[in-house]
Amino acid sequence: MTRRPREQRSAARDTRRASLRVLLDRAQRRGYLTAAEAVLLRDHVEAEVAECDRYRAEAGGQQAAVRREQQRTRAAESAIREGEQQVGAVRALLPAEPRPRLGLPNDLAYANGLHDAYDAVRDALDQH
Repeated sequence: MTRRPREQRSAARDTRRASLRVLLDRAQRRGYLTAAEAVLLRDHVEAEVAECDRYRAEAGGQQAAVRREQQRTRAAESAIREGEQQVGAVRALLPAEPRPRLGLPNDLAYANGLHDAYDAVRDALDQH
């Protein structure tokens, strides 16, 4: 059974950190490390620093992506507000009184088709 790369990195990190603790305990108890232990300590510390740098770079990229998405969200919200204001402005221009219902069509009822246009605009706005 093969392990996934993430699990492998995690296991390697846990092993490395356990070894670091052992080396640090030895250095503290004895006051020195053998040459082989010093090399191992350096290798472990370098690996930890490299991993930390990689994660820091990834986090920086993720933070930049979040900032870009926040800007896009703010721009979208602004466009929505602007659209809502425009819809409100159009509604304010429409006459409040309904189409006159006078029975037979006449000039007052249709006023050159304006009431039809008003109704069409109202219907379009109500659908959104």
